[in-house]
Amino acid sequence: MAHTPSTTAPAHPLAGISPDVLTVTNLIRTGRAVTRQTIAEATGMGRNTVSVLINDAVDAGLLTPNGSAPSTGGRAPATWRFRAEAGLALAVGVHTTTLRLAVADLSGATLVSEVVDWPIARGPEATLAEAAARLRVLLARAEKDWPAHGRVRVAGISLTGPVDRHSGRPIAPPIMPGWDGFDVVGTAQALLGVPVVVDNDVNVMLAGFLAAAAERQDMSEDLLYVQVGTGIGAGLLASGRIHHGADGAAGDIGHVRVTTSDQVICRCGRTGCLEAVAGGWAVLRAARRAANDGVSPFLRGRLEQAGELSIEDVIAGVAAGDTECLTLTVRSATAVGDALAMLVSLLNPARVVLAGPMPQACPIFLEVAQRIVKERALDLATRNLKISVTSEGFEDERRGAAVLAVSALFDGARR
Repeated sequence: MAHTPSTTAPAHPLAGISPDVLTVTNLIRTGRAVTRQTIAEATGMGRNTVSVLINDAVDAGLLTPNGSAPSTGGRAPATWRFRAEAGLALAVGVHTTTLRLAVADLSGATLVSEVVDWPIARGPEATLAEAAARLRVLLARAEKDWPAHGRVRVAGISLTGPVDRHSGRPIAPPIMPGWDGFDVVGTAQALLGVPVVVDNDVNVMLAGFLAAAAERQDMSEDLLYVQVGTGIGAGLLASGRIHHGADGAAGDIGHVRVTTSDQVICRCGRTGCLEAVAGGWAVLRAARRAANDGVSPFLRGRLEQAGELSIEDVIAGVAAGDTECLTLTVRSATAVGDALAMLVSLLNPARVVLAGPMPQACPIFLEVAQRIVKERALDLATRNLKISVTSEGFEDERRGAAVLAVSALFDGARR
Protein backbone atom coordinates (compact mmCIF):
# COMPACT_ATOMS: atom_id res chain seq x y z
CA MET A 1 0.00 0.00 0.00
CA ALA A 2 1.31 3.47 -0.86
CA HIS A 3 2.61 5.50 2.07
CA THR A 4 0.71 8.75 2.72
CA PRO A 5 2.40 11.31 4.99
CA SER A 6 0.11 13.21 7.32
CA THR A 7 1.93 16.53 6.99
CA THR A 8 0.70 19.36 4.80
CA ALA A 9 2.73 20.85 1.96
CA PRO A 10 5.22 23.56 2.95
CA ALA A 11 4.47 27.21 2.22
CA HIS A 12 5.45 28.29 -1.27
CA PRO A 13 8.78 30.22 -1.15
CA LEU A 14 7.57 32.78 -3.72
CA ALA A 15 4.15 33.36 -2.18
CA GLY A 16 3.22 37.04 -2.10
CA ILE A 17 5.09 37.95 -5.29
CA SER A 18 2.74 38.87 -8.13
CA PRO A 19 2.41 36.47 -11.09
CA ASP A 20 3.46 39.21 -13.53
CA VAL A 21 6.68 39.85 -11.58
CA LEU A 22 7.39 36.11 -11.65
CA THR A 23 6.67 35.93 -15.39
CA VAL A 24 9.21 38.68 -16.09
CA THR A 25 11.71 37.12 -13.69
CA ASN A 26 11.33 33.73 -15.33
CA LEU A 27 11.95 35.16 -18.79
CA ILE A 28 15.21 36.61 -17.53
CA ARG A 29 16.07 33.46 -15.56
CA THR A 30 15.77 31.29 -18.64
CA GLY A 31 17.56 33.77 -20.90
CA ARG A 32 14.58 34.16 -23.23
CA ALA A 33 14.45 37.94 -22.71
CA VAL A 34 16.79 40.21 -20.75
CA THR A 35 15.93 43.77 -21.87
CA ARG A 36 12.76 45.84 -21.49
CA GLN A 37 12.13 45.67 -25.23
CA THR A 38 12.51 41.88 -25.53
CA ILE A 39 10.40 41.33 -22.40
CA ALA A 40 7.69 43.59 -23.79
CA GLU A 41 7.74 41.68 -27.07
CA ALA A 42 7.56 38.32 -25.28
CA THR A 43 4.69 39.29 -22.98
CA GLY A 44 2.74 41.91 -24.91
CA MET A 45 3.10 44.30 -21.96
CA GLY A 46 3.99 47.96 -22.35
CA ARG A 47 7.56 48.99 -21.61
CA ASN A 48 6.51 51.16 -18.68
CA THR A 49 4.70 48.18 -17.14
CA VAL A 50 7.76 46.02 -17.72
CA SER A 51 9.95 48.61 -15.99
CA VAL A 52 7.69 48.59 -12.92
CA LEU A 53 7.72 44.79 -12.78
CA ILE A 54 11.51 44.66 -13.12
CA ASN A 55 11.87 47.14 -10.26
CA ASP A 56 9.55 45.00 -8.13
CA ALA A 57 11.63 41.92 -8.93
CA VAL A 58 14.82 43.79 -7.99
CA ASP A 59 13.21 44.84 -4.70
CA ALA A 60 12.24 41.19 -4.06
CA GLY A 61 15.88 40.18 -4.51
CA LEU A 62 15.21 38.11 -7.63
CA LEU A 63 16.89 40.30 -10.27
CA THR A 64 19.91 42.57 -10.49
CA PRO A 65 21.27 44.88 -13.24
CA ASN A 66 23.66 43.17 -15.63
CA GLY A 67 25.15 45.85 -17.87
CA SER A 68 23.95 46.62 -21.37
CA ALA A 69 23.13 44.77 -24.56
CA PRO A 70 24.78 45.83 -27.85
CA SER A 71 23.28 49.02 -29.25
CA THR A 72 21.20 48.83 -32.40
CA GLY A 73 21.25 52.60 -32.78
CA GLY A 74 20.95 55.03 -29.91
CA ARG A 75 21.60 54.22 -26.27
CA ALA A 76 22.46 50.60 -25.45
CA PRO A 77 19.55 48.87 -23.68
CA ALA A 78 20.03 47.86 -20.04
CA THR A 79 19.98 44.13 -19.21
CA TRP A 80 19.21 42.16 -16.05
CA ARG A 81 20.16 38.78 -14.69
CA PHE A 82 18.43 36.36 -12.38
CA ARG A 83 20.07 36.25 -8.94
CA ALA A 84 20.97 32.57 -8.73
CA GLU A 85 22.43 33.38 -5.32
CA ALA A 86 18.98 34.40 -4.05
CA GLY A 87 18.46 30.92 -2.67
CA LEU A 88 19.61 27.32 -2.56
CA ALA A 89 18.25 24.17 -4.17
CA LEU A 90 18.77 20.62 -2.90
CA ALA A 91 19.40 17.77 -5.36
CA VAL A 92 18.99 14.05 -4.71
CA GLY A 93 19.88 11.31 -7.19
CA VAL A 94 18.63 7.87 -6.14
CA HIS A 95 20.57 5.12 -7.93
CA THR A 96 20.78 1.35 -7.64
CA THR A 97 23.70 1.35 -5.21
CA THR A 98 24.37 5.02 -4.47
CA LEU A 99 22.81 8.29 -3.36
CA ARG A 100 24.14 11.38 -5.16
CA LEU A 101 23.46 14.53 -3.15
CA ALA A 102 24.14 18.21 -3.74
CA VAL A 103 23.37 21.73 -2.65
CA ALA A 104 23.18 24.10 -5.62
CA ASP A 105 22.34 27.70 -6.33
CA LEU A 106 19.13 28.54 -8.18
CA SER A 107 20.83 28.18 -11.58
CA GLY A 108 21.67 24.56 -10.74
CA ALA A 109 25.40 25.17 -10.22
CA THR A 110 26.67 22.72 -7.60
CA LEU A 111 28.12 24.29 -4.45
CA VAL A 112 28.79 21.12 -2.43
CA SER A 113 28.09 17.47 -3.20
CA GLU A 114 28.52 13.95 -1.89
CA VAL A 115 28.19 10.39 -3.20
CA VAL A 116 27.04 7.81 -0.65
CA ASP A 117 27.06 4.02 -0.99
CA TRP A 118 23.42 3.13 -0.41
CA PRO A 119 21.41 0.23 -1.92
CA ILE A 120 18.05 1.27 -3.29
CA ALA A 121 16.58 -1.99 -1.95
CA ARG A 122 16.55 -0.48 1.56
CA GLY A 123 13.29 1.15 0.53
CA PRO A 124 11.95 4.66 0.16
CA GLU A 125 11.48 5.70 3.80
CA ALA A 126 15.02 4.78 4.87
CA THR A 127 16.50 6.18 1.65
CA LEU A 128 14.78 9.54 1.89
CA ALA A 129 15.58 9.84 5.60
CA GLU A 130 19.25 9.15 4.87
CA ALA A 131 19.27 11.68 2.05
CA ALA A 132 17.67 14.35 4.27
CA ALA A 133 20.15 13.76 7.11
CA ARG A 134 23.14 14.01 4.80
CA LEU A 135 21.72 17.04 3.01
CA ARG A 136 21.55 18.85 6.34
CA VAL A 137 25.29 18.30 6.77
CA LEU A 138 25.99 19.47 3.21
CA LEU A 139 23.77 22.49 3.76
CA ALA A 140 25.79 23.52 6.82
CA ARG A 141 28.94 23.42 4.66
CA ALA A 142 27.29 25.46 1.90
CA GLU A 143 26.01 28.08 4.34
CA LYS A 144 29.49 28.39 5.83
CA ASP A 145 31.30 28.72 2.49
CA TRP A 146 28.61 30.80 0.73
CA PRO A 147 27.03 32.88 3.51
CA ALA A 148 25.56 35.42 1.06
CA HIS A 149 23.30 32.84 -0.58
CA GLY A 150 19.69 32.81 0.49
CA ARG A 151 17.75 30.10 2.25
CA VAL A 152 16.75 26.75 0.76
CA ARG A 153 13.86 27.29 -1.63
CA VAL A 154 13.21 23.91 -3.24
CA ALA A 155 14.46 20.33 -3.78
CA GLY A 156 14.60 18.03 -6.79
CA ILE A 157 14.76 14.23 -6.68
CA SER A 158 15.88 11.97 -9.52
CA LEU A 159 14.66 8.34 -9.52
CA THR A 160 15.96 5.45 -11.59
CA GLY A 161 12.55 4.29 -12.76
CA PRO A 162 9.26 5.46 -14.31
CA VAL A 163 7.59 8.34 -12.45
CA ASP A 164 3.97 9.45 -12.71
CA ARG A 165 4.28 13.02 -13.95
CA HIS A 166 1.25 14.24 -12.02
CA SER A 167 1.94 12.77 -8.56
CA GLY A 168 5.69 12.20 -8.59
CA ARG A 169 5.13 8.61 -7.46
CA PRO A 170 7.24 5.77 -8.94
CA ILE A 171 5.17 3.49 -11.16
CA ALA A 172 6.11 -0.21 -11.14
CA PRO A 173 9.89 0.43 -11.09
CA PRO A 174 11.53 -2.93 -11.88
CA ILE A 175 14.62 -2.45 -9.69
CA MET A 176 13.12 -0.42 -6.81
CA PRO A 177 11.47 -2.86 -4.38
CA GLY A 178 9.00 -1.12 -2.07
CA TRP A 179 8.92 2.10 -4.10
CA ASP A 180 5.90 1.41 -6.32
CA GLY A 181 3.29 4.10 -5.69
CA PHE A 182 5.21 5.55 -2.75
CA ASP A 183 4.52 9.23 -1.99
CA VAL A 184 8.06 10.48 -2.55
CA VAL A 185 6.97 14.11 -2.83
CA GLY A 186 4.98 14.20 0.42
CA THR A 187 7.59 12.26 2.39
CA ALA A 188 10.50 14.37 1.15
CA GLN A 189 8.61 17.62 1.76
CA ALA A 190 7.96 16.54 5.35
CA LEU A 191 11.66 15.76 5.83
CA LEU A 192 13.10 18.80 4.04
CA GLY A 193 10.45 21.46 4.68
CA VAL A 194 10.48 22.80 1.11
CA PRO A 195 8.55 22.05 -2.11
CA VAL A 196 9.87 18.92 -3.84
CA VAL A 197 9.83 17.89 -7.51
CA VAL A 198 10.42 14.28 -8.60
CA ASP A 199 11.22 12.95 -12.07
CA ASN A 200 12.87 10.06 -13.86
CA ASP A 201 16.67 10.22 -13.83
CA VAL A 202 17.14 10.63 -17.58
CA ASN A 203 14.62 13.48 -17.77
CA VAL A 204 16.55 15.12 -14.95
CA MET A 205 19.85 14.61 -16.78
CA LEU A 206 18.32 16.07 -19.93
CA ALA A 207 17.20 19.17 -18.00
CA GLY A 208 20.72 19.63 -16.64
CA PHE A 209 22.27 19.17 -20.07
CA LEU A 210 19.89 21.76 -21.54
CA ALA A 211 20.72 24.28 -18.80
CA ALA A 212 24.43 23.95 -19.57
CA ALA A 213 23.80 24.11 -23.32
CA ALA A 214 21.80 27.33 -22.86
CA GLU A 215 24.77 28.91 -21.10
CA ARG A 216 26.99 27.88 -24.03
CA GLN A 217 24.32 29.11 -26.49
CA ASP A 218 24.35 25.62 -27.99
CA MET A 219 20.65 24.78 -27.84
CA SER A 220 18.62 22.33 -29.90
CA GLU A 221 14.83 22.27 -30.02
CA ASP A 222 14.63 18.51 -30.69
CA LEU A 223 17.06 16.22 -28.90
CA LEU A 224 17.41 12.71 -27.47
CA TYR A 225 19.46 12.22 -24.30
CA VAL A 226 20.21 8.52 -23.80
CA GLN A 227 21.72 7.18 -20.59
CA VAL A 228 23.49 3.82 -21.00
CA GLY A 229 24.33 2.84 -17.44
CA THR A 230 23.19 -0.02 -15.25
CA GLY A 231 19.88 0.45 -17.06
CA ILE A 232 18.98 2.34 -20.23
CA GLY A 233 16.61 5.26 -20.65
CA ALA A 234 16.01 8.24 -22.90
CA GLY A 235 15.00 11.83 -22.29
CA LEU A 236 13.02 13.35 -25.15
CA LEU A 237 13.12 17.05 -26.01
CA ALA A 238 10.43 17.96 -28.56
CA SER A 239 10.01 21.54 -29.84
CA GLY A 240 11.98 22.82 -26.85
CA ARG A 241 9.99 20.95 -24.18
CA ILE A 242 10.80 17.76 -22.29
CA HIS A 243 8.22 15.20 -23.39
CA HIS A 244 6.91 13.04 -20.54
CA GLY A 245 4.00 11.35 -22.30
CA ALA A 246 0.50 11.01 -20.88
CA ASP A 247 1.63 9.20 -17.74
CA GLY A 248 5.38 9.84 -17.58
CA ALA A 249 6.50 6.71 -19.44
CA ALA A 250 7.99 8.46 -22.49
CA GLY A 251 11.58 7.45 -23.13
CA ASP A 252 11.54 4.23 -21.06
CA ILE A 253 13.31 2.37 -23.85
CA GLY A 254 15.20 -0.03 -21.60
CA HIS A 255 12.23 -2.39 -21.57
CA VAL A 256 11.40 -2.20 -25.24
CA ARG A 257 11.60 -5.70 -26.70
CA VAL A 258 14.65 -6.56 -28.80
CA THR A 259 13.32 -9.09 -31.27
CA THR A 260 16.65 -10.91 -31.74
CA SER A 261 16.98 -11.65 -28.01
CA ASP A 262 13.70 -13.33 -27.12
CA GLN A 263 15.23 -15.73 -24.58
CA VAL A 264 17.25 -13.20 -22.56
CA ILE A 265 15.59 -12.65 -19.17
CA CYS A 266 15.40 -9.07 -17.89
CA ARG A 267 15.34 -7.84 -14.30
CA CYS A 268 11.73 -6.78 -14.86
CA GLY A 269 10.76 -10.43 -15.32
CA ARG A 270 10.09 -10.26 -19.04
CA THR A 271 12.33 -11.53 -21.82
CA GLY A 272 14.07 -9.77 -24.66
CA CYS A 273 14.30 -6.25 -23.19
CA LEU A 274 16.92 -3.87 -24.59
CA GLU A 275 18.33 -3.43 -21.08
CA ALA A 276 18.78 -7.20 -20.73
CA VAL A 277 21.10 -7.13 -23.73
CA ALA A 278 22.81 -3.74 -23.56
CA GLY A 279 22.47 -2.44 -19.99
CA GLY A 280 25.44 -2.37 -17.64
CA TRP A 281 24.10 -5.15 -15.43
CA ALA A 282 23.61 -7.39 -18.48
CA VAL A 283 27.11 -6.64 -19.75
CA LEU A 284 28.50 -7.58 -16.33
CA ARG A 285 26.47 -10.79 -16.30
CA ALA A 286 28.08 -11.79 -19.59
CA ALA A 287 31.50 -10.60 -18.37
CA ARG A 288 31.33 -12.81 -15.25
CA ARG A 289 30.39 -15.77 -17.41
CA ALA A 290 33.33 -15.06 -19.73
CA ALA A 291 35.69 -14.79 -16.75
CA ASN A 292 34.47 -18.00 -15.10
CA ASP A 293 34.54 -19.95 -18.38
CA GLY A 294 38.06 -18.73 -19.17
CA VAL A 295 36.92 -17.05 -22.39
CA SER A 296 38.55 -13.81 -21.23
CA PRO A 297 41.86 -14.17 -19.38
CA PHE A 298 41.78 -10.44 -18.75
CA LEU A 299 38.42 -10.55 -16.98
CA ARG A 300 39.38 -13.72 -15.10
CA GLY A 301 42.44 -11.94 -13.74
CA ARG A 302 40.38 -8.93 -12.67
CA LEU A 303 37.79 -11.18 -11.02
CA GLU A 304 40.42 -13.18 -9.12
CA GLN A 305 42.09 -9.97 -8.00
CA ALA A 306 39.01 -8.10 -6.75
CA GLY A 307 36.45 -10.83 -6.18
CA GLU A 308 33.93 -9.02 -8.44
CA LEU A 309 33.76 -7.24 -11.77
CA SER A 310 32.66 -3.73 -12.70
CA ILE A 311 31.91 -1.92 -15.93
CA GLU A 312 35.27 -0.21 -15.47
CA ASP A 313 36.90 -3.65 -15.81
CA VAL A 314 35.18 -4.20 -19.14
CA ILE A 315 36.24 -0.73 -20.27
CA ALA A 316 39.83 -1.46 -19.22
CA GLY A 317 39.65 -4.72 -21.16
CA VAL A 318 38.63 -2.86 -24.31
CA ALA A 319 41.61 -0.52 -23.88
CA ALA A 320 43.88 -3.56 -23.34
CA GLY A 321 42.62 -5.21 -26.53
CA ASP A 322 40.72 -8.05 -24.85
CA THR A 323 38.55 -9.65 -27.54
CA GLU A 324 35.67 -10.60 -25.25
CA CYS A 325 35.44 -7.12 -23.68
CA LEU A 326 35.40 -5.65 -27.16
CA THR A 327 32.65 -8.08 -28.18
CA LEU A 328 30.52 -7.18 -25.16
CA THR A 329 30.91 -3.46 -25.88
CA VAL A 330 30.06 -3.81 -29.57
CA ARG A 331 27.02 -5.98 -28.71
CA SER A 332 25.72 -3.31 -26.34
CA ALA A 333 26.39 -0.49 -28.81
CA THR A 334 24.68 -2.40 -31.63
CA ALA A 335 21.52 -2.96 -29.58
CA VAL A 336 21.46 0.67 -28.46
CA GLY A 337 22.08 1.84 -32.03
CA ASP A 338 19.20 -0.31 -33.28
CA ALA A 339 16.82 1.24 -30.71
CA LEU A 340 18.11 4.70 -31.59
CA ALA A 341 17.49 4.12 -35.29
CA MET A 342 13.81 3.56 -34.56
CA LEU A 343 13.62 6.65 -32.32
CA VAL A 344 15.48 8.82 -34.82
CA SER A 345 13.13 7.76 -37.61
CA LEU A 346 10.10 8.42 -35.41
CA LEU A 347 11.14 11.70 -33.77
CA ASN A 348 13.68 13.21 -36.19
CA PRO A 349 15.85 14.91 -33.51
CA ALA A 350 18.65 17.30 -34.42
CA ARG A 351 20.96 15.71 -31.85
CA VAL A 352 21.42 12.49 -29.93
CA VAL A 353 23.53 12.71 -26.78
CA LEU A 354 24.85 9.50 -25.20
CA ALA A 355 25.76 9.39 -21.52
CA GLY A 356 27.16 6.63 -19.33
CA PRO A 357 30.52 4.98 -18.65
CA MET A 358 30.74 2.81 -21.77
CA PRO A 359 29.86 5.51 -24.33
CA GLN A 360 32.10 7.96 -22.49
CA ALA A 361 35.20 5.74 -22.18
CA CYS A 362 34.96 3.53 -25.29
CA PRO A 363 35.15 5.43 -28.60
CA ILE A 364 34.10 2.27 -30.42
CA PHE A 365 30.71 2.44 -28.67
CA LEU A 366 29.94 5.77 -30.34
CA GLU A 367 31.33 4.58 -33.68
CA VAL A 368 29.15 1.47 -33.72
CA ALA A 369 26.01 3.30 -32.58
CA GLN A 370 26.53 5.98 -35.24
CA ARG A 371 26.98 3.37 -37.96
CA ILE A 372 23.87 1.41 -36.95
CA VAL A 373 21.72 4.55 -36.86
CA LYS A 374 23.04 5.65 -40.25
CA GLU A 375 22.32 2.24 -41.78
CA ARG A 376 18.87 1.63 -40.28
CA ALA A 377 17.18 5.01 -39.75
CA LEU A 378 15.46 7.00 -42.48
CA ASP A 379 17.89 8.92 -44.67
CA LEU A 380 15.99 12.17 -44.22
CA ALA A 381 16.08 11.82 -40.43
CA THR A 382 19.87 11.29 -40.37
CA ARG A 383 20.84 13.87 -42.98
CA ASN A 384 21.67 16.56 -40.41
CA LEU A 385 21.74 14.39 -37.29
CA LYS A 386 24.57 14.85 -34.81
CA ILE A 387 25.37 12.01 -32.37
CA SER A 388 27.81 12.78 -29.56
CA VAL A 389 28.85 11.69 -26.08
CA THR A 390 28.72 13.74 -22.89
CA SER A 391 31.14 13.12 -20.03
CA GLU A 392 28.96 15.04 -17.55
CA GLY A 393 26.03 12.71 -16.96
CA PHE A 394 26.12 12.85 -13.16
CA GLU A 395 26.76 16.60 -13.17
CA ASP A 396 23.84 16.93 -15.58
CA GLU A 397 21.73 15.06 -13.03
CA ARG A 398 22.76 17.29 -10.12
CA ARG A 399 22.19 20.43 -12.16
CA GLY A 400 18.96 19.10 -13.64
CA ALA A 401 17.39 18.20 -10.30
CA ALA A 402 17.88 21.77 -9.13
CA VAL A 403 16.80 23.36 -12.42
CA LEU A 404 13.61 21.30 -12.70
CA ALA A 405 12.72 22.13 -9.11
CA VAL A 406 13.31 25.86 -9.59
CA SER A 407 11.31 25.83 -12.85
CA ALA A 408 8.42 24.13 -11.06
CA LEU A 409 8.70 26.73 -8.32
CA PHE A 410 8.05 29.54 -10.82
CA ASP A 411 5.37 27.60 -12.68
CA GLY A 412 3.53 26.82 -9.47
CA ALA A 413 3.75 30.38 -8.13
CA ARG A 414 2.28 31.85 -11.34
CA ARG A 415 -0.81 29.58 -11.29
